[in-house]
Amino acid sequence: MGDVLRSKVSGLLQNFEKKHGKIEFPHVMPPPASADASAAAVVSLNNAQIVAGVVLGLHGQPKEGVDAAKKLLAHFVDWNEVRVSRPSALASLLGRQSNAAARVALLQRFLEAFFLSQRSLNLDWLYTLKSHEAKRYLADLEVFDREELAAVYLTGFKFPLFPPSEVLRDLSEQIGLLKPKTTPLQMAKRYETVLSDEQMYGLYTFLYAVQKDPDQHGDIGKKVKKK
Repeated sequence: MGDVLRSKVSGLLQNFEKKHGKIEFPHVMPPPASADASAAAVVSLNNAQIVAGVVLGLHGQPKEGVDAAKKLLAHFVDWNEVRVSRPSALASLLGRQSNAAARVALLQRFLEAFFLSQRSLNLDWLYTLKSHEAKRYLADLEVFDREELAAVYLTGFKFPLFPPSEVLRDLSEQIGLLKPKTTPLQMAKRYETVLSDEQMYGLYTFLYAVQKDPDQHGDIGKKVKKK
């Protein structure tokens, strides 16, 4: 049965990538090889933006989070300014992006918790930690619920965990990846057992893309729209 599911997911992702391009994890930059301050600044900016983008991308396609982070940094000096800005001003900058207010609220909660913990907003610091350290730190912040935390682990740090989301469960059942009455936790365990981290990241992206615009996904989209 695992081979069947793996094959179905692989086929879905291949078709999606033919139309929309390859789905890839964000590119976290390693520390610069030299002590060049300008090179270190580039790495810090890139990796901090990835962290913020991961938070902004929860409950949707990761690319939406990436785009949102870029929009905010185009208007604000740094993430500390984002932390203390009016939520309505931040949401307006995201334009018509879905759930803009909720995305901004979650980001500001995360930034505040991070600041109180570290007394700085050097978000790139998370990528200097070992995997188990980053995982524990994010959980200890107590900002994310169970679903969100799993999504942060997967989309930002390549941990092989799938979010136990009701939305993703429903979409998975509608397009034939899960049997009826499968619970979100059972779904997550099933995907984690059968799929690689790259496949889970791709499936997470694909499912939210179908939810957002079923008309772009042919027969799969029709199944979702019928629901």
